[in-house]
Amino acid sequence: MARGGTRVAGWAAVLSGVFAAGHGAAVALLPSGQRAGTAERVLPTLVAVLCALAWLVAAVLDRRRAEPRKETGSRRPSWLLAGLLGVGMVLTSVAALAQANGPDGADGRQLRRIAQAGEVERKVSIVAVRSEPKALGRVNRHQVFRTTVDLEVPYEAGPRTVTTQVETRGTPYAGEQVAVQFAPTAPELGVRAEREVAVDGLGLIWILLLGAVALVVAPIVLIVRRAKVHAWRRYRPGVHLPALALLLLGAATAGYVGLALPSPWLGWPLAVLAAATPWLCLAFATRPDAGRAAIDRTARGLGRALISRQGR
Repeated sequence: MARGGTRVAGWAAVLSGVFAAGHGAAVALLPSGQRAGTAERVLPTLVAVLCALAWLVAAVLDRRRAEPRKETGSRRPSWLLAGLLGVGMVLTSVAALAQANGPDGADGRQLRRIAQAGEVERKVSIVAVRSEPKALGRVNRHQVFRTTVDLEVPYEAGPRTVTTQVETRGTPYAGEQVAVQFAPTAPELGVRAEREVAVDGLGLIWILLLGAVALVVAPIVLIVRRAKVHAWRRYRPGVHLPALALLLLGAATAGYVGLALPSPWLGWPLAVLAAATPWLCLAFATRPDAGRAAIDRTARGLGRALISRQGR
């Protein structure tokens, strides 16, 4: 009975983890994901974490209650389980990286609030130019300028003049139409003008290309080595506890990046760390001795560094 509970909890953990990873990728990649609230972003990951903890508890109880079982005569390794793990790992990494790609900081938080308040995109007229245009670079052979201007924005309560910065191909002028995003019922949120100079698109292309390749390769590799995956179903404290700690670290890091939208200088390193945690777990599960040795070497190196610093 205990073993059956462990199996159910394990499948629940895998399926909820794959769903949470896919949901996170969809929220990060799809334009409609900007409208997702905090609960919608966090809930799938929390369910996956709870299912993983439930499997851990069931596995510990099963290990204590039952005699050690021989592997002979056990069920064949599941190719479906191995394939799902591969898909989940790739989607988790894509979701983590995609959250760091795009509007971030104050700009990203404003855009999210506008989207959650019922965003629309319109072309509005420049009423007046308020600053000297600043050249940013060339896009498709056109010089792009950033300028502070007054825009006439058609809110539901009536048109308002809003002062903001815009990016235009060529010097802006009164009467020129620029694309902006705003919430018609929430003028207090301001407007966000379309950006001409951005690396978001290029970064997203690389993330999708790498994700597409990994989505084919990772499941195949794990299916071929499904005997190894099958062995991970048996609870081993020296493997599963560090792996769970890594996954919790990755989930917390990705959650912070997705909710707080920090600056790129902080967001990208944290996103890379979150994207790497599933693969670090795989490496640790495949070669736990090497993983423990690497952790020991890191700990000893940090200890020596602290001692030498204190001795100065």
